[in-house]
Amino acid sequence: MRYLIICLLIVLSIKVGAQTTNELEIQLKERGEVYISILEQEVKANYKLLNNFSFDKNENGRVYYYGNKRAISSIKDKSINIQLEPIPSLLYNIKMLENTAKFSTTWDAYPTYNQYDSLMHKFATDYPNLCKFHTLGSLNSGREILALQLGDSVNIDQNEPQFLYTSTMHGDETVGYIITLRLIEYLLQNYNTNTQVKYIMDNVDIWINPLANPDGTYHTGNSTVNGAIRYNANNIDLNRNYPDPEDGMHPDGNIYQEETEIFMDFADSMHFVMSANLHSGAEVINYPWDTWSQLPADNDWWIYVSKMFADTAQYYSPSGYMTKFGSGYTNGYQWYSVYGGRQDYMNYFHHCREFTVELSNTKLLPESQLLNHWNYIYPSMLNYLEEATYGIKGRVTDSITGYAVKAKVEILNHDIDSSLVYSNDSGYYHRPIYTGTYNVKYSANGYNSKTVNNIVCNIASVKIENVQLLPIIEAINIINDNSIIHIYPNPVFDKVKISSPVSISNIIMYDAVGRLVYEKKNINMNSIFIETSTYKSGIYFIRIAFKSQLVYRKIIIK
Repeated sequence: MRYLIICLLIVLSIKVGAQTTNELEIQLKERGEVYISILEQEVKANYKLLNNFSFDKNENGRVYYYGNKRAISSIKDKSINIQLEPIPSLLYNIKMLENTAKFSTTWDAYPTYNQYDSLMHKFATDYPNLCKFHTLGSLNSGREILALQLGDSVNIDQNEPQFLYTSTMHGDETVGYIITLRLIEYLLQNYNTNTQVKYIMDNVDIWINPLANPDGTYHTGNSTVNGAIRYNANNIDLNRNYPDPEDGMHPDGNIYQEETEIFMDFADSMHFVMSANLHSGAEVINYPWDTWSQLPADNDWWIYVSKMFADTAQYYSPSGYMTKFGSGYTNGYQWYSVYGGRQDYMNYFHHCREFTVELSNTKLLPESQLLNHWNYIYPSMLNYLEEATYGIKGRVTDSITGYAVKAKVEILNHDIDSSLVYSNDSGYYHRPIYTGTYNVKYSANGYNSKTVNNIVCNIASVKIENVQLLPIIEAINIINDNSIIHIYPNPVFDKVKISSPVSISNIIMYDAVGRLVYEKKNINMNSIFIETSTYKSGIYFIRIAFKSQLVYRKIIIK
């Protein structure tokens, strides 16, 4: 409570460049960050000097920022008046959970770190067919980035659209932390009784990461969230630490943090169609882009889903909730520009559809208000999840073998700034889209591209478009004469011989999902050996070309 008393009773106004106040030095030493405000007119006059600070809000003629030692040092010799503000995570004495077993029936406290870990495991243990526990990575502190996978059959790949809810990458913004934990419970408990929940769980591969910055949230120790900080253990803002479409790979000038690398590896391993990043400190939906003024290709779709989210939250809450900017939603850049943010990273580098949800004006919400905010927001969260099932979707396959093709799916005269999508390794793709008529081009290396014209789409509906792509080499005559090719042995363990009375030109080999694993051109011999000892066991397909003929064969590697 020491910080609370100081900050509430002694609001210090300092001028950087003069003697730095003792309280600022203490906060930087003990917390690694300070919470300050600057008059709006001073911010406008010194905007570029404040790049090292993390913008928080604009209120009553003042602009509020978080700053670390580097940020304060960057304006040390500048004539800027800054004012220390009350620390958000010390405004209330937050009640911590006493008994984990009672948590899921009351939801009126915050869990300790160990209780959080136990609760995540318990969900997976209690619902093994609907929930699977994952550790995305471990931090130097010993804490872990945890996630749960939810769906009707989490142990089987059903090629459903993958969806992510992630929260609290700013450690002192804890509303989403509790909301997502309760959402997990709600989905699991209501699977057999709620029609919407069952539809979502049956048709979406759901991933939920309630706590993306455990070191920030549990800054003062694993037993309490009181005193949580925005930054991570290295005093870095994680929502400025990602590659940026406009500002490059390291826009904040820092190396990628542990948390950032864990999440980027996670995103690389997945194929997320939609996502939402949960914060608090305002009540608004923030859609792309954050880094530049150009509107996204799917601006109409973004406005539709943002408005639906905000409108639904307003319907289930008292007057005044989720009404920032009047509507409750905004384009990110039009609010304030952010570089290195997670939202733009996911949309640009992973062709995802992610927006940011600001859940509460209060960052670390008193436990007595958690139930109310759950009731305000959970219908919106269910609706946004359901949106992942709509749009244009289907499967791209090889027109000869019928096997999967990893293809680019591009809407002509529409897609810009990485709004196109790709099919996954099994050939399935999902493209959220607004009402309209579209011409869609499908293309992949080694295949003739195909454009399907006049696909009519309606919002909140599904248009299935399965597409077969013709391999470029298939202009050659395809034959099924077994006498022209000999493959031995088959099944094969370490080496297979392919021979023919006719000179072989090219050989290409694919795995069972259509990925190219071997290619040799300009052979011009009657036989060739292929080493197979390094390939995984399974079924493979070989395409053998002669001067004017083409043969397809299947081999089994053991």
